[in-house]
Amino acid sequence: MRKVQVIFGTVALLILQACSAHKSEEQEAATIQLPVNGIARGAYLTKNQHGEAVLCWTELDTADSLNCLKYAVYDSIKNVFRQAITVYSSRGCGASAESMAKVAFKADGAIIAVFAKPFPKENNRFAGAIYYSMSADHGKSWSPAAFLHSDTSHAYGRNFFDITTLNDGEVAAIWLDGRFGKTIKGSALYFSRTQKQGGFGREACLLKGTCECCRTELLQDSQGTIHLALRDIMEAGQLQDNAKQVRDMIYMRSTSGGNGFAAPEVISSDNWEVSGCPHSGPSLAVAGNRVHAVWFTAGGAPGVYYTSRELNSGKFRPRTLVSSKGRHPQMVALPNGVQAIVCEETEAAVEHHTHGHQAEQTEGSSIVLRYLSHGQIQAKSLITNGQFADSHAVLLPLSGRILLAWERKEPSGTKIYYQLTNSKIY
Repeated sequence: MRKVQVIFGTVALLILQACSAHKSEEQEAATIQLPVNGIARGAYLTKNQHGEAVLCWTELDTADSLNCLKYAVYDSIKNVFRQAITVYSSRGCGASAESMAKVAFKADGAIIAVFAKPFPKENNRFAGAIYYSMSADHGKSWSPAAFLHSDTSHAYGRNFFDITTLNDGEVAAIWLDGRFGKTIKGSALYFSRTQKQGGFGREACLLKGTCECCRTELLQDSQGTIHLALRDIMEAGQLQDNAKQVRDMIYMRSTSGGNGFAAPEVISSDNWEVSGCPHSGPSLAVAGNRVHAVWFTAGGAPGVYYTSRELNSGKFRPRTLVSSKGRHPQMVALPNGVQAIVCEETEAAVEHHTHGHQAEQTEGSSIVLRYLSHGQIQAKSLITNGQFADSHAVLLPLSGRILLAWERKEPSGTKIYYQLTNSKIY
């Protein structure tokens, strides 16, 4: 056992040394604007059944002012994304960076697109539904949009979903659902999964009284355990209208392929008292025998925090501050105990001058990438320099490097940028 630990630690150290040695190179890596015809939002990275990187986003059609889900496969040879594929059944979908439209790839070759659409004529301005569409011909054609959930009432909202491809080749989904809004504060958390050669089956309610509008997180590890995390409203069912609300992160898992989940665990008792929704969800990663979590909170000193716990025993360790200026963190696990965490950090206001018009000011923010080992920051890379309003970055390990994508607010509208880091770190 001791020999294994020494080898493990040595390899991890070599990875971290590579990260530190290439910090300046990552600042110089090419930052590329995704070629789009209109406003683009909601970057999301995943992999297809062949292990290729796939970038999803929503793009505003200037002809009808409606959003549509698009995605493109990354060409690792040319370091660019191939021609975009449009999911036409998603027309009119939402474009929230905390609840972006997504695609997942089943083992049988079917592609599942999941997206939310509002019900604009309802009295409840949050009313809407989550839909999915399927393609069996590599995205050339798509089935009509179908409800992800069995309840199709137009009176309330459903959103903030996540999806993942399971080890058996099917796709699982979780989402926040407002169907109990008249009897309990907050939303309900639901789970569903696809059937063989088909779409999603019946859903299961996992939890009631959750925070209504923060990103959720769903993944399955190599051993088959399904992990999820979200922001909860603590003891929501007992809260009065004027009571203070504590909204902290919780974790749940299933060792039965989603047929049942263990009781929720508090990731960190931050005791963040906030009566509104922070619009900032958690991120999970699993490596070895640990599940890792990163999130934003203003409970105590505001910032992005990290913690972890053993997969099969114990509780989450006390939190560690990653960035006091960070927002909207995302994390992936790299080999040998290293985690990569990306977030934006707010900088000073920046001016934009457009065709002789009066200068516009926006809040500049940097995209920052960090590498952690054993909960400690080992290296830090500045991906963007704070001269632009960059936010909501996502990341994906790819061929020993990190592929990143994020939103950039420009005078002409929001666009998607991406970068493949120069550093080969594993």
